[in-house]
Amino acid sequence: VPLNVVIKTTPDSLHSFYELSSFLQGGKFCLTTVDTIFAEREFSSYIRAFKEDNENDALMPVTDYIDDEKPLYVKTDSDLRITGFLDEATPNIRYVSGGIYGLNGQALSLFRQAMTEGLTRMRNFQRLMISSGLWVKAYPFSKIIDVDHESDIRKAEDFISLI
Repeated sequence: VPLNVVIKTTPDSLHSFYELSSFLQGGKFCLTTVDTIFAEREFSSYIRAFKEDNENDALMPVTDYIDDEKPLYVKTDSDLRITGFLDEATPNIRYVSGGIYGLNGQALSLFRQAMTEGLTRMRNFQRLMISSGLWVKAYPFSKIIDVDHESDIRKAEDFISLI
């Protein structure tokens, strides 16, 4: 397995992922941030589903466990197709984004457009996928913890001890 180390300071996760995009040519890939905690068995099932999925441009893990200071709410239809990414909850929204990104080449091609348009943050890239007409589907996980603060570490440790 080739290993490329990129050391670079970027303003946000979208720019970090963009810096990696030149290494991700030629097919599907999965990206995640280092502060996302989830069950290994769910991730393994997700990766299998992602590999087998030839209909969607992105398969995005979501969770109905909401414990984040600024969650990205995920609006879905009855087939779990994502129709929107919102900063505020609405009555019919069940999920938030899990910070894991399963993307194909169509989605990858939008990274350059995102940079040209001056977008920041992955949530805006996710919105760009929807507004560009990509097929984006939600993949539910039981729990995903985003470790942003010291208090989140204890929650993550408790979760890990149970799985």
